[in-house]
Amino acid sequence: MKLTRLRRAAVAAAACTALTAGAVAASGHAAADPAADGAAAQQAIGSIQSSPTDAAAVIDGIDAANQTLQALGITPFTPTIGACTDGTFPLAVGGAVAGPGTPGLPKTVTDLLPPDLNAVRSGEVLYGFVPAGVFDDSKSKSGMQVAWFNTSTMKGAINPMDSFSTVILDAVKARIAAAGLPILGDTVLNQLKTGLDKTLPANGARGGIVDTDKGTVLSAIFGSVEKSGATCYFFPSLGIATVQ
Repeated sequence: MKLTRLRRAAVAAAACTALTAGAVAASGHAAADPAADGAAAQQAIGSIQSSPTDAAAVIDGIDAANQTLQALGITPFTPTIGACTDGTFPLAVGGAVAGPGTPGLPKTVTDLLPPDLNAVRSGEVLYGFVPAGVFDDSKSKSGMQVAWFNTSTMKGAINPMDSFSTVILDAVKARIAAAGLPILGDTVLNQLKTGLDKTLPANGARGGIVDTDKGTVLSAIFGSVEKSGATCYFFPSLGIATVQ
């Protein structure tokens, strides 16, 4: 059993290293050749092999993470495992939901908002990632990424993720400012923050809003999260989103 877990850790670390290298390479020439981003993302997703797991252990370990994503309206992807520098192997799950929508706001509020004020608009995807266990969010929230490829448009990219709450709050704040409706700002943002605080775990949740355009989008969420002085490298969580 110990050998199997170590083998998983080695595979996870190698996969994350390879994918991260692809992300850096893609971002370095994105402005000069946008098509290369799609090719890099497609290659990264296509090269991923499924991580060997103990099904019963995964179901038990990611139940809370699945419930968190579902409470935000996010459809969970495949579960994944991380390899940490402190010798632990935490489980996690990623997921996605297509816009329009604003996870964390009660329906009584969203019903009153114009569609353009949603955090996630039509043609966009909100990605979420929740690890099981206690993670240190006092430092940088960077490290997690999502590689996506739209099979309908043949476009894709590798995008960074951030604190889930920060991503949603900043998106809504920007929508309100662009619409010239500052009077809505405090009321909407306060209710949104309260809703997210009640739903999200204390640490480790990551999010990202990506303009994928409409179509069938293949996705892989992977990268690293800090954990009490250690760094955990997560094998990709894979899924498909239909964007309208």
